[in-house]
Amino acid sequence: MSEGREQFDEYKGYTIRVLAVPEYSPHPPNIPFAYVGYVARPGADVRYGSSRVSFAHPIADLLTAQAAEQAGFAEGRSIVDGTHPDGLNSEEL
Repeated sequence: MSEGREQFDEYKGYTIRVLAVPEYSPHPPNIPFAYVGYVARPGADVRYGSSRVSFAHPIADLLTAQAAEQAGFAEGRSIVDGTHPDGLNSEEL
């Protein structure tokens, strides 16, 4: 984990990108985190919304950047697997 840097993972032929976001910055220790991310095909031009599925957890209630990243990757995998609770999926990518 490298705080303040995007983290990437490959999963079932998709790229999942997650960025842990502190509640505010600069931040002292013990500040909670949220996250933003997307799922896309490797090499896709993610500047275009049709090339990615974006997701976010905007409430900073995760205790560390690592916890936020883990939660973000779990949400990204649920999009790829078609099990996301809000119905997000990667079928159109």
